[in-house]
Amino acid sequence: MNLQRARYLIALSDHGSFTRAAANVHVAQSALSQQIKVLERELGVPLVDRRGPQFTFTEAGKVAVREARFLIGCADRAVERIRLAARGVDGELRIAYTRSWAGGAVADLVSTYRRLYPGVEVVVHRGTSAQTVDLVRTGAVDIAVVRPPLDEDDRELPLIVLDTEPILVAVPVDHPFGGRATLELGDLVDVPVVFWPEANAPGMYLRTLEQLWPNGAPSIVRFEADDEQVLHAVSDGVGIAPIPQGRARMLRIPGVHLCEIAGEQPTLDVAVTYRPDNPNPALAPFVALAERERSSTTA
Repeated sequence: MNLQRARYLIALSDHGSFTRAAANVHVAQSALSQQIKVLERELGVPLVDRRGPQFTFTEAGKVAVREARFLIGCADRAVERIRLAARGVDGELRIAYTRSWAGGAVADLVSTYRRLYPGVEVVVHRGTSAQTVDLVRTGAVDIAVVRPPLDEDDRELPLIVLDTEPILVAVPVDHPFGGRATLELGDLVDVPVVFWPEANAPGMYLRTLEQLWPNGAPSIVRFEADDEQVLHAVSDGVGIAPIPQGRARMLRIPGVHLCEIAGEQPTLDVAVTYRPDNPNPALAPFVALAERERSSTTA
C-alpha cells in the first residue's frame, strides 16, 4: 500500500466526505477520488461504496483504514527513529570489554550513558584487551575497554583513562605467603609464577613485569588463558600470580589468598579507545561522557 494513498484513505475516513478529505490533504477532490480508485485496483477489492447520496466503507474498506493507520504509524516511527539515530540518541552502540575488567568507573559511565540515551541499544562483546582493540580497529565495535598501554601498532587510537587499580598478588592459602597481608618485591624473586599469555594484552603484560619484577624476568611455570584460570592454578598450588584487584575480588576463587605490595603499589589503568573516523552518531555522546569522567577524576 502506497503511503500517500494510505494517508488519503485515512483522511477520507476521518473527514467523512471526499470534499473535506481533499481539502485536508491539499489536493483536488477529483485527484483524491482517483487515488482511492487506484488503491482499489491495486488491492483488487472495492473499499468505498459510492451508491447513494453519501459514500460508505465496505468491510474491506474498514479493514484497509485500520491497516493504513498502522502503516502510517510505523512509517512515522521509523522516520523519527532515523532522525534520532542521526543525532546519536537512538540506534546502537557496540562495546567490547576486556575480560580483566571488573566494573568501576567504566561501569558507571555505561550506566550513565544508558540512562541519558535510553533509545540506544548497547551491545556488549568480550575478549582479551588485544582482541577488543582489534574489534575497534576493524569497525566491528565502536568502543573498546582496554588495559593500557596499547600495542605500538595501535598508538594512533585515542585513549581515555578512566580508572586505576592496584595489582595484587594471589597466593595459595597454604603457601608461606598465605598468612601475610603484604609482600615486598624481593619476595617475588625466584618464586613459581602463573601468568596469562603476553598476546592477551602486550602493554599490560610488560607493565606488570616492569612493576613487580623490575630487576629480571619472573619464574613463570605455567600460562593460563585468562584471570579465572590463573587463579584456579594458584588455588591448586602451581604458583603465585599478579591479578588486578577488582578482578580478583570479583572472582573470589576458594583457596586463594590476596596480598598487597608494600610501599608504592603497582597499578594498572582501565581505559576506553575508539576510532575517531567512526561515523556512528551514538559514539560521540559516549566519548563526551568519557572525557567528562576523566576530567572529574583528574581534577
